[in-house]
Amino acid sequence: MTLEDGKPTPGQPAEAPPSGLRAFGSLVLVLGLAGASLWALKKYGRGRIPGGGGQKLRVEETLALGDRRFVSILDVEGERFLIALTPQAISLLSRLDPGDRGEAGTFDDALHRQVDLGRPVPVREMEAMLKQGGGGQ
Repeated sequence: MTLEDGKPTPGQPAEAPPSGLRAFGSLVLVLGLAGASLWALKKYGRGRIPGGGGQKLRVEETLALGDRRFVSILDVEGERFLIALTPQAISLLSRLDPGDRGEAGTFDDALHRQVDLGRPVPVREMEAMLKQGGGGQ
């Protein structure tokens, strides 16, 4: 029991401030709950959240071309596609051959096998080629 001034009565012990051990234990408990939640979400919530790692659609690799323009290899149920992404559109550049999957190499190698450019093409020229129907659509 305490008096109105907030001081403990003579027979009552004063409340001890929280100890470092109690604070550490609380921190471990909170981090453990957060980790368990993330693990459960990853294991049981897969496919329910965007980018959750579905098995039918997967982006294998993406190359940034600059100014929010990208070229990506997309795997859709075992079929692979080379696509171009711009702020205004997504265009199919090419369907990749099934034999390309087994070959070791980089995105650059796959791009050169599918598109024989001979020289670097500026983004504006690439957009013009796509608008003329060279995008494989």
